[in-house]
Amino acid sequence: MIGEKLRRLIKRKGIKQVEVCRAVGLSPSRLSNYLSGSREPDLETLSKIARFLEVKLDYFAFGDSIKNTKEIGERIKKIREMRGLTKKDLSDSTGYDLTFFAALELGHGEFERETIETISQILKYGADELIGTNEQNTEALSAVMENEVVDYFPASPETQYHLDDIASGRTEALKTPFWTVVTDGRFAPKINENELVFVEKIIGFPEDRESVLFASEGTLRLMRCFEYHDSVLLAPESKAGEPISLNKSEEMKPGSRCYKIHWIAKKPD
Repeated sequence: MIGEKLRRLIKRKGIKQVEVCRAVGLSPSRLSNYLSGSREPDLETLSKIARFLEVKLDYFAFGDSIKNTKEIGERIKKIREMRGLTKKDLSDSTGYDLTFFAALELGHGEFERETIETISQILKYGADELIGTNEQNTEALSAVMENEVVDYFPASPETQYHLDDIASGRTEALKTPFWTVVTDGRFAPKINENELVFVEKIIGFPEDRESVLFASEGTLRLMRCFEYHDSVLLAPESKAGEPISLNKSEEMKPGSRCYKIHWIAKKPD
């Protein structure tokens, strides 16, 4: 099995077998034995081969084909949506057709590890986390913080909304996260003019230490949440205005809304 994977990897990399021999210190006959499967390399040799071919050692432990599951599909879909990408964006960037991504996110079929590594590069998310357990995924997602550097694909993400749309309530009915354009410096230096913010309306109260946009009475403020036993304190991030205390036992004041900040990034030129 290792020999077949090694042969396919060498072919995919466009490397000559003699180059592998020179880099790793193998004789041509020994490499030939590895490729045919008549012998298998020891761990030290396999590690040297993996480093030269720029793959992780576990490439040789995983099967080329990975069985898809509903959990994997949902995980890929969730990360894709958090990145503000469509299935067409992934299709255009990877060369796989839309039908493949539709089946992938439903948990159908199988895929090669190379495929998931390609997708993970676009999503800026680890391949192992994409195909890992729910527990691993939850821990990885919790480590994602706002202000993470985001490389956009496509070059111009769909942005139909501005900060004033959030303040006025025009985005209140949106059920999914969305991009909004910052056209002024009201939140500088935390969020600057010409940056994009990927936000999502929060149902209920924000979580401890979460960064949010708080809309109330036609105004919009950048706040940091501090959670206490029976209340939530929203402290201004841009040093404008007074803190706001919210009682957990009461509903938020009518017309008041919180939007969680997923990502902040520079708007493409």
